[in-house]
Amino acid sequence: MSLTDDSGWAIRRNGTCLTGSRGNERDCGATRAPFHACCPSSTDCPTQYNVACCQSGTNCTSALVDTPRCANASWVMFDNGGQFCCEQNQVGYNLGGTNGCSQSGRSIPDGAQPLAAISQSPRPSPTTSSTSTPLSTTSIISTTPSPTPETSNTSIAGPVAGGVVGGIALIAIIAAAIIFIRRKRSRDQSATTYSGLPNVSEKDGTTTAPDRVEIDGNPRVELPPSEAPAKQPVYELQS
Repeated sequence: MSLTDDSGWAIRRNGTCLTGSRGNERDCGATRAPFHACCPSSTDCPTQYNVACCQSGTNCTSALVDTPRCANASWVMFDNGGQFCCEQNQVGYNLGGTNGCSQSGRSIPDGAQPLAAISQSPRPSPTTSSTSTPLSTTSIISTTPSPTPETSNTSIAGPVAGGVVGGIALIAIIAAAIIFIRRKRSRDQSATTYSGLPNVSEKDGTTTAPDRVEIDGNPRVELPPSEAPAKQPVYELQS
């Protein structure tokens, strides 16, 4: 049989089950004193076999053996030859083959053996009905125009024209550089052949080239015969 959300093993309470402002639980009877087996108020206790909490009018003990879980998902489950539950802040123990719960951190009764908590079978998730809306199968036609031959030619002509212009500019730069170098060489040669001396203007209006220049940079000048020094007489020594 299927289990309801509140179906599961009962909890062990020290004293009485929760009532009033503390909660609303069904007391399924005393176990080992001072404990009572307690179930949610929405369930019944059809049998004393480890005290199962089942939907009213049903017996879910066999189903809980196959899929063990606590009647409240917040409880902690223990196994002592049969499952039972305690609060989250409690630890379950075995005392002479009976079940008990003790506050965590406190000592358990003499002769009792603490038990390890075990995992519970998962509860089924609630199913929700969903209404699916059929999607329209209308196809969407792309309106992107395909490239025409004229567009392709235009895209190719742009890079070609750019390459031609760049080549012409490079040739013009090289030609200008050659002309500049040649002119510079011509100026250097003219400066080398230039003597640095100005032409001499005669009184009659003619222009003559300057005389030859000595090593010290001054022009060589000849004295006229009238200004030449007179020869000194030669005197012989008498013997």
